[in-house]
Amino acid sequence: MIFPDWGETPKGTSKEAVLPLFQEWAVDWENQSFALRNGEPYLVSGGEALKIWVTKALRPESERFRYTAWSAGYGNELASLLGGCVDQGILESQVRQYVRDALLVSPYIREVDGFSFSKVGSGVEARFTVHTVYEEFTQITEVPIA
Repeated sequence: MIFPDWGETPKGTSKEAVLPLFQEWAVDWENQSFALRNGEPYLVSGGEALKIWVTKALRPESERFRYTAWSAGYGNELASLLGGCVDQGILESQVRQYVRDALLVSPYIREVDGFSFSKVGSGVEARFTVHTVYEEFTQITEVPIA
């Protein structure tokens, strides 16, 4: 059978309907620690939580396969671009692919598109749109290449 019959989705339900509300610990990016409320870390949910997850997944210290505590699906492979390709077109294509690979593992993210690039110091800055089950937002990540 070329096109398997997967059945129909019951009316009034969707893929997103079965996902629990996404939650993440609030982050104080300036101090590189948990944000505190009344001296205690606290959770945020929905789109705000997903923005934190996206930022953390794309950070250099979230290199994929680096820590055994993280699943093989978590993190990014952007560090592999260090000292590599000098052709701007190929570099942008690789950044685009590595960012998508890092983010589309989340069932809460529908698409990552609208990439634009600019040279920043010895690296490249990638700006793109993340479409989630909650909202869409623009994300910027810097990728060192030298």
